[in-house]
Amino acid sequence: MPSPNIKNRRDYAGPLFLKQGFRPFFLGAALWSAFAMAIWLNILINGETLSLLGYFSAQDWHIHEMLFGFLPAAIAGFLLTAVPNWTGRLPVRGTPLALLAGIWLAGRFAILASGNLPNDYHGFVAVIDSAFLVTFAALLAREILAGKNTKNLPVVGIISGLAASNIAFHMATLELISAVSTRQIALLAIYLAVLLVTLIGGRVVPSFTRNWMVRNGVTPLPAARDLLDQFGALLVPLAALLLLVMPQSRLTGIFCIFTALTHLYRLARWRGFATLSEPLVVILHIGYGWIGVGFLLAGLSILTSNIPFVAALHAFTAGMIGTMILAIMTRASRGHAGQPLEADAGTTAIYILISLSALIRVASAIWSNPAWGYSLSGLLWIAAFSLFAILYLPLFVKR
Repeated sequence: MPSPNIKNRRDYAGPLFLKQGFRPFFLGAALWSAFAMAIWLNILINGETLSLLGYFSAQDWHIHEMLFGFLPAAIAGFLLTAVPNWTGRLPVRGTPLALLAGIWLAGRFAILASGNLPNDYHGFVAVIDSAFLVTFAALLAREILAGKNTKNLPVVGIISGLAASNIAFHMATLELISAVSTRQIALLAIYLAVLLVTLIGGRVVPSFTRNWMVRNGVTPLPAARDLLDQFGALLVPLAALLLLVMPQSRLTGIFCIFTALTHLYRLARWRGFATLSEPLVVILHIGYGWIGVGFLLAGLSILTSNIPFVAALHAFTAGMIGTMILAIMTRASRGHAGQPLEADAGTTAIYILISLSALIRVASAIWSNPAWGYSLSGLLWIAAFSLFAILYLPLFVKR
């Protein structure tokens, strides 16, 4: 006899689009990412001429909508789909899922509309936008605690940290706090994203690699998880803390390089080079590899005068966040929609586009000639996420 939870999953009769969290949130993340990047490119080319940026400056709008608009939607799509497997509980779906997606969408529209609202209403805009991450963190905590899956409570902590960072970002913009700047808050959010990819990626990258190698008879298998993996994961929050509190210290620079080398060695142990024939697996290694590149560039930016720190930031954002999100969104969408876990030509094109976007973005920062690089990188980013939305839409609504 199937368990009640399994039977209830089969008995769901609502709209397919609301059956699992990855469907509305992956699509929303892709569309919003492309839309927000198009606005940012327009600003770079034509100047800050759009009133719909609201009470944010142009740069703060770009930062906010990438870190607190696009990124949380992609994370929600993954976690709402993964947590039921972790806990054995029913997934959030149907009306509750629609309401949660509506809260996220309300935040996007509220910020767009804020440019045409009196200043007295900007506080309400901040509340509307902040509601999604707060609600999602509470929902995630409820599911993990109810499922007695306490080993994943650190994930709740990271999402709660993102929620608090978003609130602080709004408060700094509204001049309700002055101790920290929006830039410092954004750095914290980026490091929280790095920590989340370290935590989750440290599980799924070697696991998915091992599964593929077993199916295809490839040996030797990735190294088993051991103390080195735990040590490498521990270095990330320590390096991030040093970057926040001692950003110019040589100690911070040395520690960042040590963290980078540890992660790159950790990644090599997972034998991604043996999976070159399957882009769906290789892209996970590329996405995780950007963590090592980011910390290496961060360390070099402190210890030398040849590398700007912004190159490290875009290794984490355009590189790690952009690549890993598309790697997870394509894999999870195919797997949960019953498609083969193999990258077709369109999916491979998505990976090429996002990889070129990240490489050009980081390279243009290093070469101190950002204008053409920013524009080309942005266009490639838009192409990657737009292509994902086009190719994967049928999996969200028809299967």
